[in-house]
Amino acid sequence: MSHPELERINARLADEQLKAREETVSNIIELVKTGGDQAITSLSEQLDKYQGELVAQAGGFANLSEDLQEALKRAYIRIEKFHQEELKQGKLDQGWTYKGEYGENLGLRYQAIDSVAIYVPGGQAPLISTVLMTAIPAKVAGVRRIVLFSPPPINDGILAAAELCAIEEIYAIGGAQAIAAAAYGTETIKSVNKIVGPGNIYVSLAKKQVFGKVGIDGIYGPSELAIVADSSASAKQVAADLLSQLEHGSGLESVLLVSNSEDLITNTKHELERQIDALNNPSLAETIRLSLESWSALIQVSDLDEAAQIINDYAPEHLELQLEEAHQFATKIKAAGAIFIGANSCESLGDYLAGPSHCLPTAGSAKFSSGLQVIDFMTKSSIIDFSKAEEIDDLIKDVATIARAEELEAHARAMEARKTNVTL
Repeated sequence: MSHPELERINARLADEQLKAREETVSNIIELVKTGGDQAITSLSEQLDKYQGELVAQAGGFANLSEDLQEALKRAYIRIEKFHQEELKQGKLDQGWTYKGEYGENLGLRYQAIDSVAIYVPGGQAPLISTVLMTAIPAKVAGVRRIVLFSPPPINDGILAAAELCAIEEIYAIGGAQAIAAAAYGTETIKSVNKIVGPGNIYVSLAKKQVFGKVGIDGIYGPSELAIVADSSASAKQVAADLLSQLEHGSGLESVLLVSNSEDLITNTKHELERQIDALNNPSLAETIRLSLESWSALIQVSDLDEAAQIINDYAPEHLELQLEEAHQFATKIKAAGAIFIGANSCESLGDYLAGPSHCLPTAGSAKFSSGLQVIDFMTKSSIIDFSKAEEIDDLIKDVATIARAEELEAHARAMEARKTNVTL
């Protein structure tokens, strides 16, 4: 049975809260499908108060501060290195085969998706880092056409990051209309094969609705962070990390502290209040407190086995382990988008330049999906090569037997056509 606090937290994403928005998204998608560029222009004027050009250009990297240029370059190198290792270690660049008992070759071949749209949020928090976290694994995979969508007017930092990533096709379009344009195309925009990247609730619902016409990486909801900590953890650091996720601003963010230390929980509560006040931003403080009171929890457990059960049930987007035996505890975790081991491995590091993409599963979907990786920009083809196989009569017999059990006579005859001197 789920912990009562988790049942309360999960109610933030209940279906009844989404129905009205789903209808709005459906209407927007239909408008774009039938109205093309004109519909997008109208929606941009109505929803974004934007009357500029839909097509944008990458550039301005040299205009960034030297510190930001160096930070983004370092992030690029680290993110690229991680995904290059994924390509190599997973044999994605060469696939694999083995020889079967009849001399046949069986295996998998990987190939890059032809075209991908990356969506980069650009509202109150323009996610410059998301350009790198989506474009770099796509480039490592070998995607030929990478298209960037971001709400208008596109933030200069996003355009600069696009220049760093050598992205040539950019559209100043946000929200559900961007997802519809990527999926169905317009007079100006050619549709893509897959859409990746985080966004607000309208973006997420739009990705859900166009899935099937195009592929998607996942349906990303409000941000989440869980921390499992013992008495060795710093309440100051724990509180700071929890607040880092609550500042995203939708009011639906969720954080969880699970600890076997009553003192740590008490001290963290005090630190949260102190650090919220220290932000000196009443509006942000109000949003953080809303998420903290409505959709978050600080849970004391009797032991770490109970903590592991709670985490696996919650299946958080981000999981920090601030424990003396963090590595040992990590082996008990079955569901988490990213696991940060040790006090220095804070979630903010993962957001920017640890290496793995920060596009991660939310709302419990870590139970069945994973963070964005090179493999998400590739398809797999099974290789079935019996061209040099010998003496396969027993296979012919077995295939025909199974096919006839399924009442598929033509399947059986197709296999039997491989017999020597057979008459159909």
